[in-house]
Amino acid sequence: MGAIVLASEEMDPDHPELAEHATGQALELAQQGVQGVADAGYGMEGEPVPAPEVISAEPTDDPTTVVIRDCQGAGDWRVVGESEPRSDNVRIDAKVTRDVFSWWVTEMQVWGDDSC
Repeated sequence: MGAIVLASEEMDPDHPELAEHATGQALELAQQGVQGVADAGYGMEGEPVPAPEVISAEPTDDPTTVVIRDCQGAGDWRVVGESEPRSDNVRIDAKVTRDVFSWWVTEMQVWGDDSC
């Protein structure tokens, strides 16, 4: 999540940290989200409040796969220049896969505002 926060703050959908943590569909979705911020012409600042929980873990699979759900509250995550933080309460489901060297977010689904 930190990579998405940083990329959103800098309005850079090609921020190198995104590709260090995500691949495939998850990377594309993160880049599209950051591009939406950039296209709107506003950056984000502050920090959202993540609250991840493991929904399923399959350590016997090759590769190991974990599904994580996060109900992301607003924290002090806000549009640059606005005094009030966002309060979207957005549900995010992510499939995280471990290869030989590291963990990768490989699939992600972002639900609508107030979805959790």
